[in-house]
Amino acid sequence: MSQDEIKSIVKKYKFKSVKILMGFLLIAVFANWYLINSSIERHAELGLPYTSSDSGFIWGAIITGLFTVLSLCFYSIEKILLELLIKPKTELE
Repeated sequence: MSQDEIKSIVKKYKFKSVKILMGFLLIAVFANWYLINSSIERHAELGLPYTSSDSGFIWGAIITGLFTVLSLCFYSIEKILLELLIKPKTELE
């Protein structure tokens, strides 16, 4: 395998993984929205005041952290594969 082939394979799987992660996060955000909306409606039915818990910062931190970890994993995998599969040229050659 050449260096370009390894990079293209890693890039292809990184793109697929990012799409899957984005889909998972969208589902999680919509589930969170639905649960908060249901809680607000139940509080309104019971006549209780609803106290909001601002979870925007938490979601931002989770999303940023997951994308950072995913990028670092693919960067590491690419470098390891290049090191293992491509022999570095020595000065004698």
